[in-house]
Amino acid sequence: MTESFRLLDVPPEVLVHILGFLPLQALHACQQSSRFLHGFVTASIELQYLIARSVAQVTDNPSSTLPISDRLRMLRSRETAFTTANPSWVTSIPVPFQMSGVYDLSAGFLFFGEDRRNALRYIQLPSERPPEGAPPVEWGRIPVSSPQSMIIDFGLAIGEHDLVVIATFTPTGPTTAVGVLQGLINLELLTMSTHRPHPESRGPIEVGTSSWGLPSSMMEVVGDYLVFGESYGGMMGGLLKPDDHVYIYEWRTGKLKMKIDAPNRSYFAAVFLSPEVLLLPNTTAATLELWTIPSEQTTPTPTLTLHLPRLASEQGINVITARGEPNPSVYPLRKPSRLPFYSSVDDSIILFHIHFPVQKFLLFIHRRTLLALLDKHTVGDTCVYADWGPGICRWLLAAGINVDWITTTSGQRSVLTPMRTTTPLFFFDFNRYMAQSHPHACLPPTDDPFSNFGIWAEPVGSRLECHASRSTETFSVYDGVSMDDERVVAFWVGRSLLSLLIAMVLISF
Repeated sequence: MTESFRLLDVPPEVLVHILGFLPLQALHACQQSSRFLHGFVTASIELQYLIARSVAQVTDNPSSTLPISDRLRMLRSRETAFTTANPSWVTSIPVPFQMSGVYDLSAGFLFFGEDRRNALRYIQLPSERPPEGAPPVEWGRIPVSSPQSMIIDFGLAIGEHDLVVIATFTPTGPTTAVGVLQGLINLELLTMSTHRPHPESRGPIEVGTSSWGLPSSMMEVVGDYLVFGESYGGMMGGLLKPDDHVYIYEWRTGKLKMKIDAPNRSYFAAVFLSPEVLLLPNTTAATLELWTIPSEQTTPTPTLTLHLPRLASEQGINVITARGEPNPSVYPLRKPSRLPFYSSVDDSIILFHIHFPVQKFLLFIHRRTLLALLDKHTVGDTCVYADWGPGICRWLLAAGINVDWITTTSGQRSVLTPMRTTTPLFFFDFNRYMAQSHPHACLPPTDDPFSNFGIWAEPVGSRLECHASRSTETFSVYDGVSMDDERVVAFWVGRSLLSLLIAMVLISF
């Protein structure tokens, strides 16, 4: 007679391996099914780390050499610090130069453009409190290839490709008849580690000649693709309004995969929802457009168009910007994170800044739920807000909030600070486990929070779960904040003609 198999008879290390395949709810149910399993799961460092990662919705860093016990301790400590908004330490970092206005915070590196627009400056932010008397952190410098060129934007793919892409404008002739400078727009592809041309690229990508001066621009790099967009202000008192253009290239070859044209002042931001799906907020149409990057050039058409709440008559949006951090990736990281874990791309939040003439709003939507909408619609569909938005969106009024910096999210968290006042830092966490375990600290769902504003002609449902907290410490008057998985960076900004004077404080969790 064959003896029956009993799961609990297997060696402990095999049982850990088996239980590790269970989703979080199933593992929790299994733990509650017997006294033995409850004690076994509670005592297993491996399973406790798996549970903590699932609840925090972070991804394990396979290149980390730290033992699992240290990873678990660090994760629990970080989650407690962020949940209670209680930083571990605070320090200031000197900024010995003036900046131009372009900036980014990604992969633990903080970048600013120099005021003369001919170089980028950067530092790798410390993960531990600098010791007393330590020399100040040194800022690296990446110059452009030509002294005549001016930096208009840059994009980063440091972890995935060791890549920094710098968009430059190089004057090519006299001003035009309408008084603007003509120039050539190029994309320089460099390695972060050497500042030299990237060995996998075929050289700079020539976007084209601008007859409208320096554009407002946007850039993102993910996987094989680079997206660059240009938008110009109106000329001759608004009589001339050049179209916006969005270019999607294979960055290694410089091959143009898709070009999107739109009316003037339509596109100010791009977010890769996945390596093949691009989100473009359309300011003039008041929509969120999801574009699938084609294998070959085709007539450009959005895969799905999501309408924002219908505007009241005489109302219009000035600008929509957007940000999602971290970016998705295709290839193994060339420059692995120093952290033993990092925020899950799939679970991350997308933040939109929506500017009206007299009001500003913040909109938060999970990356995962935007991608899920593609499966519910056919190519070319449009969807009104009432059919897609109220249950998965969270709107916040940004009155009195500093919204000059878009780098205020990391994973599912966002940090905000009021303008021109000494105040705590305010944190918003869109992790559903956090909301479920701390319902008393969550923002209530609302069906029409802005009904008296006269901006929208339909209810603006705002029901995405959100945990809110504030720091116990009151900080100085900041002009802006940014955040990543480890820290908040706070800035004071002064202005000197066309440049910005920056002072910076690092608030580490």
